[in-house]
Amino acid sequence: MKVAIVTNNGKTVSHHIALSKEIAFYTLPEGKLLEMADNPVMKHIKEEHIKLEKNPSGGRHLGTGHIIPKFLAQKGADLFVVTELGEGLKRTLLELGIRPIVAKSDNIDEILEQLKGE
Repeated sequence: MKVAIVTNNGKTVSHHIALSKEIAFYTLPEGKLLEMADNPVMKHIKEEHIKLEKNPSGGRHLGTGHIIPKFLAQKGADLFVVTELGEGLKRTLLELGIRPIVAKSDNIDEILEQLKGE
């Protein structure tokens, strides 16, 4: 099983999916790090010169709900660990067969240990 986790430092889960630096991919049950991939949303922000300010209607409209699920599916992720999750992103992940998990802890080692027990 392949687990994807958004992170800025490789130790904790990032609290902002779109603005995290990387997405770490691990195998379960081993908990072995397979890859640290650049966040494709951040690449999109840089390439399109998008300003990171909230819109009056809420959110930043960065395309996270479309970019992240497609990227995770291409990488073969089975689980996606986050600290917060919107309904649209959740729905798209589930449609692609990727189970989202809202973690109670932001410590990646603790999360991987919990997932090993499932």
